[in-house]
Amino acid sequence: MFKRPEIWHLKYLFPAVLVLFLSFTIAAVAVAAGSQAHLKGRFGLLHDWPVVPIAMMLMPDGRVVAYGTDTVGTQIGNLLYVTWDPTLGIGSNAFETLPNTTLTDIYCAGQAHLPDGRGLFFGGDAFLNTKRQYAHDNVNIFDSSTDTLTHLPQNMTFKRWYATAVTLPNGQHAVMGGRNSRDFPGTRTIPATVATYSPTPEVRAKNGRWRTLSSATSDAAYGALGSTGEEAWFYPRAWVNPQGKLFILGHNGAMYQLNTSGTGTLSKYLSTIAPGLNSLPSIMYAPGRILSIRDNRTAFVVNINGNGEPVVTSGGTLAKNRQYSNATVLANGFVWVNGGSSTGNDLVGAALDSELWNPNTRVWKSTARAATPRLYHSTSLLLPDGSVITGGGGTPGPLTQLNGEIYYPPYLFKKDGSGQFSPRPVIVDAPTTMISWNQQFSIEATESIFRVTLVRIGATTHAFNNETRFFNLSTPQKGNNIVTVKTPVSARVAPPGFYMLFVWNIDGTPSVAKIVQIG
Repeated sequence: MFKRPEIWHLKYLFPAVLVLFLSFTIAAVAVAAGSQAHLKGRFGLLHDWPVVPIAMMLMPDGRVVAYGTDTVGTQIGNLLYVTWDPTLGIGSNAFETLPNTTLTDIYCAGQAHLPDGRGLFFGGDAFLNTKRQYAHDNVNIFDSSTDTLTHLPQNMTFKRWYATAVTLPNGQHAVMGGRNSRDFPGTRTIPATVATYSPTPEVRAKNGRWRTLSSATSDAAYGALGSTGEEAWFYPRAWVNPQGKLFILGHNGAMYQLNTSGTGTLSKYLSTIAPGLNSLPSIMYAPGRILSIRDNRTAFVVNINGNGEPVVTSGGTLAKNRQYSNATVLANGFVWVNGGSSTGNDLVGAALDSELWNPNTRVWKSTARAATPRLYHSTSLLLPDGSVITGGGGTPGPLTQLNGEIYYPPYLFKKDGSGQFSPRPVIVDAPTTMISWNQQFSIEATESIFRVTLVRIGATTHAFNNETRFFNLSTPQKGNNIVTVKTPVSARVAPPGFYMLFVWNIDGTPSVAKIVQIG
């Protein structure tokens, strides 16, 4: 068992640990070949995972917690969960498989971070009368300082399976959507049921108490069905907007605003966006701006920074239709999309190559090719060294993916076409205690700093990373080894919690991140 306090101490006080991290990064990828790495990036070795990582969360200590199945890729009631320490590489010693002793099933649960960095899991699957895929109302918490999963005493008001949880500016959590019962035809031992859903959102206070938003009930926004028959309950796409309300982007193209005060108020915008699918990703790539991939390879940018209607503009066209793909905001603010299939959760139209979106030009380009498909129940997550872990898929098939690959983006390579990793700056001083919003702080690195970026630690499942946020921090003293920057202006754009802080050298290469707390 790792001793988390010591790891935290070392990571923040000794650059040598970061050098070890970088050594693993370089060793994990063959340097030969790959002359296109500075343009397309490159995948590392396909490696084993103890479970199918259907869900992943980055924790404040730099490790990943993942869960989804047992060790042979089967869905089970008290599923196992796994921690992975990227600084230890991709061998078996980097993983720790832990039992779920809570007597609750977090398969396809909602998930979010607490402001103190612990992971919250809302609802999940239930096993009733020998049948799976009902739902439950349990709330569980994962503490990375002890590697324990705990069932909390205060349950949700509604049962939820496939729900979304959103971290609010005050550190509370809004939970919406999800199914609460499946359709069973009935037998002599099991009564017939109809599929039912949870169309009323609720808010969890920081003390664990729940408040129902009874005035904001809706089948169309996050209940049974949207207006075109698309499942609104399936992980509703929702974020806090810069005004402090919730913005909801419907799978069917409708858009809503949810005020979580009191018993809640839901309003529908007049503006719409092209229809999409619940298997297509949407992600907030900049403050108040969402990149949403819709039907027919089209992407759109939804700007929710204004007080009026959302502004929808083109985000370009992807090369491929990518159902069940994942979108990841990289350390430089570009969005990388990998996996998926044009024919659904099957191998016929599976895409091994990936695509990279430039938010400045809104142009997509083809990037590196993976070793294996990533379809339904796959995940991708940005790591502190600026790479992306992508893994999982299956349960159900077509492949049971007890494995992962690491994608190394173009910014990690020399631009001379040699395929060699570029030398990286190292952060030698950054805040080690919690900082507030709109607060100045200093950073020192081993070489001149030309850019500073901030990325919220992510939580991803089912083509949706609902926690990630990206910020370019203004750097007036660029070109110095010590710079002073300022945190995002408020909790409405940067929810309380932990963020990866990257500095960039003149070659456009990032450091390994320091993880800082804002609250």
